[in-house]
Amino acid sequence: MAENTKKVTVHASATAPRATPDALCPLADVYESPDGSETVLVAEIPGAAPHGTDVRVDKGVLTIAADAGGIEHDEKYVRTYTGLARGEYFRAFALSDEIDRDKITASLSDGVLTVRLPRAEQVKTKKIEIKTE
Repeated sequence: MAENTKKVTVHASATAPRATPDALCPLADVYESPDGSETVLVAEIPGAAPHGTDVRVDKGVLTIAADAGGIEHDEKYVRTYTGLARGEYFRAFALSDEIDRDKITASLSDGVLTVRLPRAEQVKTKKIEIKTE
């Protein structure tokens, strides 16, 4: 089976307009479906809630911004060690023109954001069957 030669349609951007200097950069993986019809971006944003998470596309750039305030404990306890990240998450990805921006979906579960980026119909890979004579 022939492979789609252009696998990556999402590229991490080094800078973004809304990023603050102290923003945390979430770890992310990018996957592509075997048939090339969809790219899936998975980002870790622990402590973020759906109402405090913003995913948007503007001028070909997908941005993820989230507020992760952390878990508050009873006031009678004093924090002696902090290992969990708290604050604002921000990451940006440049999208190719192959992504159908109207059909992008996002879901957040247990601190993992999943963004589905379907390919536009006109750029999907089409296998051409070879007929014998």
